[in-house]
Parts: sequence; C-alpha cells; structure tokens
Amino acid sequence: MIGALLSSELKEQEKLDIIEHEYNIPTSQEFREDVRIMCNLSTGIEERATEKTSEKFILNMYKKGYTLDQIADVAETGVDEVEAIIKKKEPAMA
Repeated sequence: MIGALLSSELKEQEKLDIIEHEYNIPTSQEFREDVRIMCNLSTGIEERATEKTSEKFILNMYKKGYTLDQIADVAETGVDEVEAIIKKKEPAMA
C-alpha cells in the first residue's frame, strides 16, 4: 500500500483505486484530500528541481560567454527569461 501511495508513476485516482480495490480499504473524503495534497506536493518538488537545474544550466552558459540569444535557443526559452535568471543570480556570481 505504501508503494502505491509513494509511487511517482501513478496518478491520484490510480492510487485511490489501488487502495480501495486491491487492499479493500474504504477511502474517506479526508483521505482523498490528503492523497491529492501529497500528489501536488511531489509535483511541486519536481518542478522546483527542474527550475533549479535550468537556472544552473543558463548561468553556466552565461559564465562561459554565450550570448543571451544562444542561451535562450539552447534552453528553449525566451531571452527575457534568460535575462531575468541572470539578473536574479548575478550578485551571487560575483
């Protein structure tokens, strides 16, 4: 049961179906809400990790002398986004 709850492969409803049908555990509305929150939390953690990796990638290219256009092209984002990341992190780079 813990494996189903913690699985990053399963969607919220799939987790609830496994708990109800394979383990014969009735799920209350409160339990369903807790599962929804848990699923959203893991998604948020994954999104933050991806964002951090992208920022590091952009900053490394900037430090190596790539132009903003080149960075935006490779990072598949806009020049404005690249500039915002560099400006946000520039004091830490000095």
